[in-house]
Amino acid sequence: MEAGLAGIIRNTPVVTRLWIFLVIGTTTLTKLGFIDHLDLYFNYGLIFRRYQFWRLFSCFFYIAPFGVNFLFQVILLYMTSRRLEEGSYPGRSGDFMFVIMIAGILNLALAPFFKVFFLGIPLSFTLGYLWARRFPMVQMSIYGVLRFRAKYLPWVRVALSFLMGFSAYPDFMGIVSGHILFFFLDCLPELVGKNILKTPDFFRRIFGQLPENQGFDPIFQEINPNDEQENQVEIENENENENENENENENEIVEEEIVL
Repeated sequence: MEAGLAGIIRNTPVVTRLWIFLVIGTTTLTKLGFIDHLDLYFNYGLIFRRYQFWRLFSCFFYIAPFGVNFLFQVILLYMTSRRLEEGSYPGRSGDFMFVIMIAGILNLALAPFFKVFFLGIPLSFTLGYLWARRFPMVQMSIYGVLRFRAKYLPWVRVALSFLMGFSAYPDFMGIVSGHILFFFLDCLPELVGKNILKTPDFFRRIFGQLPENQGFDPIFQEINPNDEQENQVEIENENENENENENENENEIVEEEIVL
């Protein structure tokens, strides 16, 4: 059991590992009474009138008290952050931290409008939305029963929040901030020919960069986004005409598929 847990920790990319540690650590300290969760939530008045600037950061690390909701949200946070870090930023911890910072700023700006003051769930949702837009053809399932493409993941998560009796405001807030983030990171550079959210060099120096695929072992693999039967047909066709299908497959693969 310990070896398994140690393996999971070791193979988790560095930024995701740090984020999960801060979330679990913060919740543990509140449970033990060392920290009052009311000292953590986001509040403009307390921040700028009473100079409680730590709330700009602490509001992202407390997502819920220990319980079913906490476990559910931590699992979603872990899978969302790990997918995005391994899929889009392998070994680029500085770039991923910069994206998280921009996502955090967006959520801080939106919080008063949605009246959401603990921003860990919206931030997780923001990155989940970004991943879903970048890898829309990934086949996903919930307990092997409900199967859907990744592009529907944000709305599936909203539905799960309703079914479990949780507020969906943090989810909708995450969708809005995620869409804004996706536009500035992926859409706007194609329109203007320039990435205005390029990671500053000093940011990379602060957080460092890992050689690609070193420092952790990715558990997600890149495969053709077609289903199993279509993959088999492609293999047969490739055997018949390898050179022709080699070029065709390059055009057919729209996105990488990540299998849990």
